Amino acid sequence: MDESTTTESISLLKKLEFDKVARYAAGFCISEMGRDLVERMEAPLAGETERELKRVLELKNFLFEGAPLPFSQLPDTRRLLDKLEVLESWLDPEELLDIAALLQSAAQLRRFMFSNRDIYPELNDLTIALWLEKSIQYAVALAIDERGMVRDTASDALLDIRNGLSEARDGLRRKMERLLRRCQNEGWLMEETVGFRHGRQVLALRVENKHRLHGYIQDYSQTGQTVFVEPAETLEISNRIQELEIAERREIERILKALSSGVRQELDNVRHNERIMAAFDSLYARARLAVETGSMLPQLSAGRRLKIVKGYHPWLFISHGFSKEKVLPLDMELSENEQALVISGPNAGGKSVAMKTVGLLCCMLQHGYLVPCSESSEFPHFAGLFIEIGDEQSIENDLSTFSSHLAAIRDILDRAVPGSLVLIDELCSGTDVEEGSAIARAVIEELITRDVKTVVTTHLGELKVYAHRRDGVVNGAMEFDRNGLAPTFRFLKGVPGNSFAFAMMRRMGFSDEIVNRASGFLTTGHTGLEEMIEDFRHSAAQNRELETELRRERLEAESIRSTLTLQRAELRKKMQELKSKGFRDLNRQLEQARKEIRDLVREVKEHPGDEPTLHKARTRLAGMKQEAASKEEAVEREVAPQADLSIRPGDTVRIGDTNTTGEVESIQGDSAVVQCGNFRLTTALRGLEKISRAGAKKLQKEGSTPQASSKSWSVKASTLESTRLDLRGLTGDEAIAEIGRFIDALAMHRMPSGTIVHGKGSGALRLRTAEFLKQHPRVKSFRLGSLQEGGAGVTVVEIR
Repeated sequence: MDESTTTESISLLKKLEFDKVARYAAGFCISEMGRDLVERMEAPLAGETERELKRVLELKNFLFEGAPLPFSQLPDTRRLLDKLEVLESWLDPEELLDIAALLQSAAQLRRFMFSNRDIYPELNDLTIALWLEKSIQYAVALAIDERGMVRDTASDALLDIRNGLSEARDGLRRKMERLLRRCQNEGWLMEETVGFRHGRQVLALRVENKHRLHGYIQDYSQTGQTVFVEPAETLEISNRIQELEIAERREIERILKALSSGVRQELDNVRHNERIMAAFDSLYARARLAVETGSMLPQLSAGRRLKIVKGYHPWLFISHGFSKEKVLPLDMELSENEQALVISGPNAGGKSVAMKTVGLLCCMLQHGYLVPCSESSEFPHFAGLFIEIGDEQSIENDLSTFSSHLAAIRDILDRAVPGSLVLIDELCSGTDVEEGSAIARAVIEELITRDVKTVVTTHLGELKVYAHRRDGVVNGAMEFDRNGLAPTFRFLKGVPGNSFAFAMMRRMGFSDEIVNRASGFLTTGHTGLEEMIEDFRHSAAQNRELETELRRERLEAESIRSTLTLQRAELRKKMQELKSKGFRDLNRQLEQARKEIRDLVREVKEHPGDEPTLHKARTRLAGMKQEAASKEEAVEREVAPQADLSIRPGDTVRIGDTNTTGEVESIQGDSAVVQCGNFRLTTALRGLEKISRAGAKKLQKEGSTPQASSKSWSVKASTLESTRLDLRGLTGDEAIAEIGRFIDALAMHRMPSGTIVHGKGSGALRLRTAEFLKQHPRVKSFRLGSLQEGGAGVTVVEIR
């Protein structure tokens, strides 16, 4: 990349405010190496972007687990390795400790990722390339302690030297203490301590006593009243100490050179580890940013569809303290065939912010950042990203604002390739309206011809009309609350925006006289266009209100239907209880009758010879039994619910008084075959209740919560076929519903544990599963599976 290209790229990134996001992310780095890498704002190599995003996502999931990194430090070793490029150079003890710490951290990271390769496969692919080394770490640890001091045991020679130094210093100390006591007794001392001057031990004598002690004068005090004398008795031993200290320095230098030589021999491998660890640090910073901003990995498509759902402008989100009340999300979609979007609306209404949000989100993805939007968003891979925004009048080049604008557009047209994204703020608005509109249309047509996705903002009315008529070009507006005279910052697709200049004048405090006079100067055609846009916007707003009201009424109707269903079930339950009570009364009557008969039989037994009496008793008993059986059958027929004869194949039904729903496949007499999810069952027709599909969805949602699960049963719970639940292919919400029913089934059948298969993938389904299991009252514990059980692709859950 040449210098001009680099300058242009940095300029583009600054226009999008990506440089601010990168600097903020760099603050999360562990080392200066990673911080510099993030702040360089270099995009991954072609074809590596998606892998980079997956690595950031895996690290984000790792951070959600709450576990610490497998290493504690990551020193910046770039300068040290550059230093070793010079032959005969060597590293200080602290610098060698930094090299050893880098190699140790690399080894710890590689081992951790390899042992968790099923959970973090992309990160393992990165770190598996780290060079595993032990000899340099061992040699450094053997020679240098944690304080950065060379150990006595670093070599035999150093040990001998330091032992000699210790003995010599002890001998010198004893001699100096003896001479100090002598001078104290004689009263020669100015200071009653042993001092140091020029690296030699001295005694501080009064100047008039300097000749009383045989020795060598090393210094005088500033006042001249004190003379520092090295006693002659200590000269030999002091010289010996100096010789040993020189020998110590030479031996330490030799040891450090040997250690540095060992590192120099593996310089390429150490640099290799340095690069990978810096790259990992960059990934870590981006993952920390993703956690803090709630960023996600959206869908990455090979097509040209751009769909942003609840997308926040990243830097605005960061600078406003991650407040979703202060920063509103953007919802925008451009289909494959919609090549250009023309955004219009009032000044300070959010047009430029919306456009820059699109650009910044795309830019972050291309640089390996997760973005603050919904996972349902969809982004294509753009071959290039170009932006023209702001006032860039060039005094040096004698260019006006509009000339600079045209120069920037010409540069975009020279460089934009098919599949690029182009963003232009206030396209051709700095010149005559008609000429500017004509140029703007020509620019958009050229970009469409080149298959370039384009987003522009404008106040030009003719450009709004062009967008309305031209296939492949769509209008968009930033909504404005005319009553409150304030923008709502809500994007509306398919609707041209009004500039609301006169409303803004009133908001700014202009008198009605001036506003009315200004509006009177408008041409009839312009006024009609603005009125048409306002009517269009008003109709769209009414349609949205009607849609909202219809949705609300539908929810109310479903709520009423659910309430009536519950009331009917409760009433049926009470009726069954009353009839059951009557049945119990009947049983008591029957028992009373039997008692009477037993009394009669006993009486007959007391008269065994009276055969007519015995026959009469038996006849009476048989008659009473038959009467009781008839009444019991009648009660059971009355208690049993009547079959709904209107049920047909294809109807959605509810089974009994449960939350289980299904679709009728066939009817055979008084029985029906019902498909409930992955299960099919045959049940009595009288046990089915016809419901709407909306009602079925509501019951399924109620049945997926722990509270509802405790009050209902499901077909999956009552016909448990396996203690293994496969969630692969389901969305998060569908999976949670299946897990709730699965846990209920395990508990009902008294199964101690079960296995949930969620796959490895991005890890999102695994995290949703873990979050749900943490809150479920029937879950005793859960864990990821072992390698034999399926590893990180499954979760094993134990039931209370």
